Amino acid sequence: MKWLLAFVIVLGIAAEIIEPLGDWFEGQSFLGGSLAAFIALILFDALSESEPHEVSGVYVLADLDDLLPEMKDAFEARHIRIDFSGFSMETLLKLLRASLDRMSYEKVNTQELTLCIIIAHLNLPMSLPGKLEPFPDSAGLPAGTVYFADSMENRERMREHFTKPNWNELKDLLDRVHERNPNMTISCEVRESPQIPERKFYILNQEKIFHQPYGIIEARIFWRENTHRILDTTGFGLRHGKARIIGWDMRSDSRTTREVAEHHMEWHRNLWEKLQYVKPKHPVITDPRWIPPEERRAG
Repeated sequence: MKWLLAFVIVLGIAAEIIEPLGDWFEGQSFLGGSLAAFIALILFDALSESEPHEVSGVYVLADLDDLLPEMKDAFEARHIRIDFSGFSMETLLKLLRASLDRMSYEKVNTQELTLCIIIAHLNLPMSLPGKLEPFPDSAGLPAGTVYFADSMENRERMREHFTKPNWNELKDLLDRVHERNPNMTISCEVRESPQIPERKFYILNQEKIFHQPYGIIEARIFWRENTHRILDTTGFGLRHGKARIIGWDMRSDSRTTREVAEHHMEWHRNLWEKLQYVKPKHPVITDPRWIPPEERRAG
């Protein structure tokens, strides 16, 4: 449409400065009238057909599965680096599993694989996720009002049912990748953070960053033969809108998009560096670094 508008403008200017052409236009009937009507119609069409331009390098994803192609593309690089922060690496493992499985049964050209993982520390009290208890009637609050508090049972459930099994599975996957590709340099470390995560971050090769907010729901869980009422964190789902995961690309043509991506990456970088020296006294993960099987056996 831009070229058509440019053509009309040039034609109009030519009609003004070239007398025979202007006289010819005056004697013609364009689209039911005049050159002015013709131009007005084209302008109307241009405005009515125009749509807002999408911003380069911004991703709006409706489901975690939409991140799988992005993760697959990231694993095509010779030097792969995946950064993550969240509660228990459950969703990270879902995204990594297919690519690591592929590396475990075929030789690849990847020279280096680095995984930097930040998870929530679950050996200290926290209010979210936490238990829900009813206020006593003497509190003078509306019936059914509840208060939140730390839940030792739920923290235990998260440690034993999610964090530790996820870490063990990831180590097993890396063992198989190493066995099939022994010349690949693999580095994987988990650091526990005292900060309760409000969202999950996925950073792919220091180029693309995606964040997925946690929602809050009331839930009932069954653990150690008992039912517990909790205030739980859950992935920001479709019921909250079409967008579940938002991303930005450092390679975007948009300066603003690049700055937003760098802002989030710097937040994660700062936390990762601080947790190199700030450690929990009683960690959930007692072996936070992946070590090749032959080194483990030698030790």
